[in-house]
Amino acid sequence: MPNQPKIPIVLVTGFLGAGKTTFLRQLLPMLDGPRKPYVILNDFLNAEIDTAMLRQVSQEIFPISAGCVCCDANVSLNEALEKIPDEPPYFVLIEANGTTDPYPLIELIMLLPQHHRRFGPVLQLNIINEKRWQKRLAPWDRALERAQAMTASHLFTNRRLEASLRQQLQVRSDLATYNPQAMRIDSIEQFATILKSLDGATQPVLNMEAPLPHGHPHIATRIEMPPLPEEILIRWLKSFPPDVLRIKGATLLLDSDDEACFFQRTDDDLERPMILKGKMPETTQPCAVFIGHQLDADAIATSLKAMLDQKPNLTANKKLLERLPKI
Repeated sequence: MPNQPKIPIVLVTGFLGAGKTTFLRQLLPMLDGPRKPYVILNDFLNAEIDTAMLRQVSQEIFPISAGCVCCDANVSLNEALEKIPDEPPYFVLIEANGTTDPYPLIELIMLLPQHHRRFGPVLQLNIINEKRWQKRLAPWDRALERAQAMTASHLFTNRRLEASLRQQLQVRSDLATYNPQAMRIDSIEQFATILKSLDGATQPVLNMEAPLPHGHPHIATRIEMPPLPEEILIRWLKSFPPDVLRIKGATLLLDSDDEACFFQRTDDDLERPMILKGKMPETTQPCAVFIGHQLDADAIATSLKAMLDQKPNLTANKKLLERLPKI
């Protein structure tokens, strides 16, 4: 339809643990109305953990369950964009996983003729954890974090109160150097207001001057999760070293017959794992997804079994043991 206005696209990027899903959990209810956004969510390894969490606040979530939308999942992203109905949403929101290189993702959307004709403008919101900014162990992680900030049209920083004053000043200095033209977002409400005013005419500034050579040093692996006491789950999550950048998953809790939880842990060894309790959606499989540099699924599963074997109260409780599947 030649006269149909273009559909704006909003990319949400941010390194592992930046708080993208938490941001969206608060943002999506603010966008409720007769025309809802079309949300495409990139999950590692078919886990669909973020999808299940976000569907608690919005049903308009369409997962791409693969590696990364900027490379090995770009075919899936193309297919998802092509499936957007003729009666379009007022914008498309794409949450990329934490290891997404923004350059090829933006190029894929902007350069393919079929997308360029139908979609635009393209915004990129980059979410930054101030406490962890540029503190990753691996140099390629720090470079990727910078790349995500450098291409953004909008920047939102969080965890400010947990960062030292020196770190806060460093974040502001770095962002002013790397991407001075980006708009700083002070609140989720402010960004919701911006999204509600989107149209297909105004093109925000994306900084594409210094693309990095694209490559992924990150590995993702997945294991199935048995029902667990919350105490053991937390101790197990805290036992991993910082080179395990991100752990995210869902499992049933043994503390209650009908209680489940979503959980996550970042590479910050001072940060307590996040446990979000609630009902387990029927379509969600209990599992854990790990993202890091050197991962061994068998070793990870063995570590959980060892943690269970070390729990005296667990080995003494026969009824509890009967509910535990073998790992």
